[in-house]
Amino acid sequence: MIFLSSLVICTIILLPKLLVSATDLSLQHGQAIIQGQAELRIELTSHPDIVEDYFPNKEEVEEYESYRYSPPGSQDYRISLLVNPCGYNSTREDNQSLGYDCCINRFGYGEYSYSPGTRNRFSDGYSNGIPISVDEPLHNIDLVDEYGNELNHKHSRRADDILYIDEACTGLRNPHANCVDDRYAAKRSPMVPPCSDYNHTVDSTLDCFTIEGKRSPNCMQVAYAQSAHIATCGGKFANDEQCGTYFEIHRPIGSPYDDEKTILSTTKLDTPVVNGMFTTTLSLTYKNDASRILCSYEDQDITIGSMVRINSKAPSCCCPVMLSTVRTSKVGAFFCPKRQSNEGGPFAPVLDESLDEQYADDKYQKLFPYCPELPADEDDIMCTQERSFTDIPKTDSRYYSVRPCSPLIEVEDGGSYSSSDLSGVYSDSCPLSKTFQACGLAFDEGCGRGDHHFTFKDKIGKVTHIPDNSEEDKYGVSFNDGRSVYWFARSELVFLKPPFNYQIWYVQRNRGEKIIQKTKPFRVSWPRCTFDSINGRYFPYAQLDDVGHPVVAI
Repeated sequence: MIFLSSLVICTIILLPKLLVSATDLSLQHGQAIIQGQAELRIELTSHPDIVEDYFPNKEEVEEYESYRYSPPGSQDYRISLLVNPCGYNSTREDNQSLGYDCCINRFGYGEYSYSPGTRNRFSDGYSNGIPISVDEPLHNIDLVDEYGNELNHKHSRRADDILYIDEACTGLRNPHANCVDDRYAAKRSPMVPPCSDYNHTVDSTLDCFTIEGKRSPNCMQVAYAQSAHIATCGGKFANDEQCGTYFEIHRPIGSPYDDEKTILSTTKLDTPVVNGMFTTTLSLTYKNDASRILCSYEDQDITIGSMVRINSKAPSCCCPVMLSTVRTSKVGAFFCPKRQSNEGGPFAPVLDESLDEQYADDKYQKLFPYCPELPADEDDIMCTQERSFTDIPKTDSRYYSVRPCSPLIEVEDGGSYSSSDLSGVYSDSCPLSKTFQACGLAFDEGCGRGDHHFTFKDKIGKVTHIPDNSEEDKYGVSFNDGRSVYWFARSELVFLKPPFNYQIWYVQRNRGEKIIQKTKPFRVSWPRCTFDSINGRYFPYAQLDDVGHPVVAI
């Protein structure tokens, strides 16, 4: 038998010229209790004197806490998710045209607005872009589905824009963006179809309705559909929290208070078969604490997992002429590893774990120009050249051999560098990484004639490492989801604040693992987060006062 006792010692230290309110002390005290309980739980479940007797399955539990991302293939079945499908938590007075049951056994899908010309198409069927205000008229947006596929306005469920007379308009977008013609402008219609996606409009202070019409506090509706049986559990596993299909709310890349795997809210799905979309509700309280709700949390600076854009201050380099730019010869440089999507080197994505894809990629690497076997986290630049003393015709790829590109050496006049693969002479070698050891540091005006100008400028990557409080240390940035990493100073990065601050994870749980089958981003736009004045940052929640109003910074 283990007896635990606790001793609470309250010490009040009065510091000169430091005023701490009662609310701040209460918040800090509550946070300290939660943190202390978590630390005590960890200590109790890991102490060698008791773990074998009281927690014999601890290793299995730790393994269960991990997630595995495994979305279904399009040839298998589809999963669809809609946030606030009846609009604004379905309780706003300005949106009463849609009932709380507007997305029960009905067809629906999301339509999204991107800034024109910002979509980038990827080989896996997805694309990204810069989101634009949903209130923009149709002539100012690229309308897309959840995968980034362009939607023809003729097939859109969105209502036609409202035209109104504007004497200032002289033509399309002249003199302002809403103008469509001489004396005419357009604005979005307030009419909205049922069963649409409002993942940008979440207000945690609002109530929501269940499908039975019961009103609940601080929640939102979520509609879902799956074109296959939804995993549910019955019998002795009916109430097992490690069995079934769940919605979970997570904070992408976490916060100083929680990591990404922390479940902020969850609900269980109990409908094994749905005919069209079906609706449930998801609480917006923070970790099931009725006095705290999700807030419009924003990262203030770069953290691990942040998306960044490389600016013009980052160094650019001059490399041997690339094969892709040579039309009459098969002599030139190329990135390894290469991908069949024409992406290579720093932009070659991680391979799927399936044996079929691994086998297909291995065969592709051995096709001309072939790539040598490299460590999984490395990139390289290789060069081709004509073989000497061979009877193989030039039209045959075997006429050319592949070798590492020549590294830079100091030329005769000193202080300058070049190689047999470069045309120009440069002041230094490329500082980007050892991948570019065959490249020279570019001039302000570019590269020598014939050399290939390489730059990461305007490329978007994910931060994998952050410096340890040193201005001289650099940030690790990956352009292939973590497979390889390149290093940049803070001044060379532009922090891209994500358009959404939370995600719904569609998770299948079983006794051994948690399988993420789909993620759905959404934005909590209100309320603002409560400020942690002790640590000088925002809590990842809004604290509610005694009457249910959020406590925000003044």
